[in-house]
Amino acid sequence: MSDIIVMANQKGGVGKTTTTFNLGVALADIGQRVLLVDLDPQASLTLYAVYEPDDLQTTMYQCLLRDIAPKEALLTTEHGPDLLPANLDLSLVEFHLMNAVARERRVTRILNHVRQDYDFVLLDSQPSLGLLTLNALAASDRVIIPVACEYLSLRGTAALLKLIHKVKGQLNSALTIAGILPTLFDSRTVHGRFILERLSQEFPNIHIYPHTINRSIRFAESAAERRPIFEQKIQVPGALAYRELARDLVKAADAHIGP
Repeated sequence: MSDIIVMANQKGGVGKTTTTFNLGVALADIGQRVLLVDLDPQASLTLYAVYEPDDLQTTMYQCLLRDIAPKEALLTTEHGPDLLPANLDLSLVEFHLMNAVARERRVTRILNHVRQDYDFVLLDSQPSLGLLTLNALAASDRVIIPVACEYLSLRGTAALLKLIHKVKGQLNSALTIAGILPTLFDSRTVHGRFILERLSQEFPNIHIYPHTINRSIRFAESAAERRPIFEQKIQVPGALAYRELARDLVKAADAHIGP
């Protein structure tokens, strides 16, 4: 049975997609069976995986609204993980499911069909606290919260924590917060260092991953080239951080399963 982890933060531009993709590749590189799930209508994860969203006939939209089996939408990637893709059609899901029964559990139902085939399922959620994010939280075992080392990102995390608390109380009692992942860290700035220090003070009961993802143009370049950050010719500190995080997740999963 797979470990389902959602990357969540209602603020855009904090590295959710970058984390989902590169962490998925890092897990696959150490022998894990990985499924990536794109739950953002912007479909950045699908693009990252070298697919053109507008050319796809079957995506998470059809799985959510037309009961298409997820295996019919499943795509392979050249970097190891499999992918359940998205495109702009996904932006209509909230409208169509407005009055649907158990609308918050649609993603759970989809993943139940495939989770036994993977060790890790990583969900890239949209930058909002809407129905798709609610579905992602309801379907997941754990949450990783990428937080940019910037003031607005820090302040916005509190709203997500409130939603996670509600989901845990009403939809998914097993949901836990794996940790906060500091992203876009620039050690050259006083502000960046201040925010990184503030994370543990603001959220004393949440694990702060030591694997800080540094701000680097190499991440933008790897996304534009649709390649994992590990394939950059110049060593990028964030690349090592994702590999370390992948190893930590495997250890945590092994400890949870037990002998």
